[in-house]
Amino acid sequence: MAYVAANLYFHDGYPGRGASYTYKSDTDTRATVMTAGYFNNSDDDLNLTADDTIVVIGDQGGYILRVDSISSGSVSTEVSGTPIWVSCKITDVSTGDSSWMVSPCDGIISRIKTVLYGTISGADAAVGLEIGGTDVTGGQVTIAYSGSAAGDVDESAATAAHTVSEGTAIEVDTDGASTGTVEVGVFVEILPV
Repeated sequence: MAYVAANLYFHDGYPGRGASYTYKSDTDTRATVMTAGYFNNSDDDLNLTADDTIVVIGDQGGYILRVDSISSGSVSTEVSGTPIWVSCKITDVSTGDSSWMVSPCDGIISRIKTVLYGTISGADAAVGLEIGGTDVTGGQVTIAYSGSAAGDVDESAATAAHTVSEGTAIEVDTDGASTGTVEVGVFVEILPV
């Protein structure tokens, strides 16, 4: 299916200052609707601008898109909405082990952050995310042992293999390479889609 101009409804705001729209599509998948150029300023008279929001009611439920950019009339969008943080604690980052958390929604893992509860030594500690036994690309954090202390925060941005559904188990593992029995808090940002 393709974009249907009659299914895009203007609600309020001013173009260029956060106008909001609703788009109804019973047949196009989220991936199709999010394809650059699906919304095309050449096809409609609404003239979407950057930072406008589009509430899409589609075949995969409802989700919110933000207009990211427009080039030669072709509109690029990205998932919008309030990120959700889930967390767990690893009781000993210096022992190879796993902890688990559950995704509260359909979404995309965006970032992982860790906070150290003490000092590690001997070697850096690696903490990573897996979904269904597959590593999340960019979902690994290295906690440096040199100069480590309670309260150290490290983070990384996930870039691929990071899509979750509501109820998906997210595994958090550590390689156990460091020395010292130290807890680490792990926080994962999920962008709802």
